[in-house]
Amino acid sequence: MENTKMKKKITKILFLLIGVLLLGIVSGCTSDKSVKTYLQALLDASYKNDSGAFVEMKLGTAEEAQALYEQGIDTGLDVFCSRLGVYDEYKEDFRQIYMDMLGKVHYTVENAEKQSDGSYIVTVTYEKMNIFKPALALHQENVAAMTDEWANASEPPAEEEMVAAVYTEFKNSMETVLAEVQYDAAASLTVRIELVDNVYTPNTDDIAELEKVLFDGE
Repeated sequence: MENTKMKKKITKILFLLIGVLLLGIVSGCTSDKSVKTYLQALLDASYKNDSGAFVEMKLGTAEEAQALYEQGIDTGLDVFCSRLGVYDEYKEDFRQIYMDMLGKVHYTVENAEKQSDGSYIVTVTYEKMNIFKPALALHQENVAAMTDEWANASEPPAEEEMVAAVYTEFKNSMETVLAEVQYDAAASLTVRIELVDNVYTPNTDDIAELEKVLFDGE
């Protein structure tokens, strides 16, 4: 994998919230507070692998939440690696760093306001995580040093070994940055919770926008 290709792909990353978004609350059981808790439960189950509110609201069991989380990680990891240009044989090397990154996102569900059409507008504050740009900068620096070393070696590594080394170095760069990751100042957006077939469901476009602003991938 060439470093320039990674740089191009890294700006197009979009993280997919997992299948718990298919679940909802029957319309007769809602209030501003319960809708707020509902969205918090979905986000926590998706990003933090925290099923506490998910189970408390009777959206499912802890085992079901875990299964959905793992399904979401599988899906998200596929997207993550595909858009970074990571070959399938190296994909599992990135699973833990991907999970750790999701677990460190900063968001808080603030309040929910019912609208005249029965939907709710929920305000979410967040702090964008600066992970990809600094990790890429560190990666480029380290790969340049590696390239110089290979160029001066009497017997440079085989191409397969160099590719593996580049992948490993990028993962290490992400781990280094994530250990002391920095965030932007708090900002906010809104997510509409809509009534669809008597079930309250987050608007997919709003969720996609939230996923996008949580990271510096754009």
